[in-house]
Amino acid sequence: MRFLRAFFWEFVQNLPLVGGFLSGLDFWKQGKLGLAITCMIAGSVVGSLVIWATESRIVKGHHEPTQAVVVNILAMGSLMLLLTVYMSSQWSGWWSDLPAGFIGGIGLGVIQSLAIKSPVSFGHCMAFALSFALGLVGVRVLVAAISVSANILVVTTVVTAVITTIDYTPSR
Repeated sequence: MRFLRAFFWEFVQNLPLVGGFLSGLDFWKQGKLGLAITCMIAGSVVGSLVIWATESRIVKGHHEPTQAVVVNILAMGSLMLLLTVYMSSQWSGWWSDLPAGFIGGIGLGVIQSLAIKSPVSFGHCMAFALSFALGLVGVRVLVAAISVSANILVVTTVVTAVITTIDYTPSR
């Protein structure tokens, strides 16, 4: 039951982030850069505020400090833009999505730890690295097969499953 509760709230947190990224990526590829950037900014702001409002439902007693919310908005928005440029480039492909995802995920994990003056968590960084890598490959594979809305739900589910399993499952 604890895993399902963590999965639910993690999904709620990830949905605006993945939605902002994938909607932004779709608009970017259509040449609608203003809409693309608006989606990425909205996704990072809403996602960061949802994390702030709900993290204590996953980790009892934990409340995101304001500094972490601001850093999350800036880091996630920047990462969305960088990954959009990367995914739209001629040279990128599924073969480069794995290392790009690992680098982006580890970078976000490190930035989040530094923002709250906490030791860098290897597990948290690996959860992000793996979820980002799988997410990027998933986006590339699914983009031609399903709608953006369906892609958002599939990628959010996969990312959430990875993060919840690594970050919120007790080690034995």
